[in-house]
Amino acid sequence: MNILTLTSTHLPLWEEYVARQPDATVFHLAGWKRVIERSTGHVGHYLMAMEQERVVGIYPLFMVSTRLFGTRGVSLPFVSYGGLVANNLEVEQALGEAAVHIARAAGCASIELRQLYPVKSAWPTTDRKVTTEISTEGGANAVFARLHQNVRNKIRKAEKNGVIVQQGLEFLPEFYAIYSRNLRDLGTPVLTRRFFEAVREAFPSQTRIYRAVRKGTTLAAKMIIRDARTCHFVWSASRREALRYAPVQAMNWRAIEEACEAGCDRIDLGRSTAESSHFDFKKYWGGVSRPLPWTYQVLDQTATPDLHKENPKYALAIALWKRLPLGVSRILGPPIARGLP
Repeated sequence: MNILTLTSTHLPLWEEYVARQPDATVFHLAGWKRVIERSTGHVGHYLMAMEQERVVGIYPLFMVSTRLFGTRGVSLPFVSYGGLVANNLEVEQALGEAAVHIARAAGCASIELRQLYPVKSAWPTTDRKVTTEISTEGGANAVFARLHQNVRNKIRKAEKNGVIVQQGLEFLPEFYAIYSRNLRDLGTPVLTRRFFEAVREAFPSQTRIYRAVRKGTTLAAKMIIRDARTCHFVWSASRREALRYAPVQAMNWRAIEEACEAGCDRIDLGRSTAESSHFDFKKYWGGVSRPLPWTYQVLDQTATPDLHKENPKYALAIALWKRLPLGVSRILGPPIARGLP
């Protein structure tokens, strides 16, 4: 078995492996390497395990390095999922050893693997994050019938309120305007708009941007990533003062309808922290929730990393960020956000 670093020569083999592996996601595609490197400057190491010219495992890894937070290994930063995919335990451990070698050279203390499915190795895991999935079995009408009555009522309410949902890649500026404002209100620095533009450029056929409009004003917007099997709800935001018109419910339903029409097997409503308000919101969409087996390769410490907004020690910083003028948050946010994968 050989462990190689992805080059343009092996790119078709990488993409073919992702396409045929059930545990791989759209976020394992090699295009994310270009997206993240070009928009954040972090270095990606895409590792391939090869046996007789055949790919038997992959491990996309980024070294997320900033002066404020040091250097961390993450697979995959800034998106829903990542981690390694391997045919068996031997391949998994070989890829893991190669990743540890890279991480040590970069001065990392640990690597975080954002697995959708568990690894076979006995590495530390956490169930702090959960995902919620909706089955599209039976088509859109059947999905609608499985929604909680409150959700169905709000979808109808949006229509009565004159909310119109539109879809198009040209709505990215409106999405970013609402998304960046929403994150400021939550006390979270926002990534640069260039990141989302890079996603649109790298995955034009898999990206969908929706906006909910009422009387000429955009009330909410979302950006999803879709492959042949799954529609991933990744980034979404709304104007708080417009929630009474139910634009989010209308927008989500339009995305679900289109995913059903496209033949997707399921809708992934995205990861959230267990028992959070986002998690509670998703429970009403008729989905099934399960813990995400995020895994850690710990190099020089005994505990898993705690760089997340739920950590109480960041409460003051979050509170202060919420008070920043929106324009200031959009300037100061990206340099900080690139260190918060």
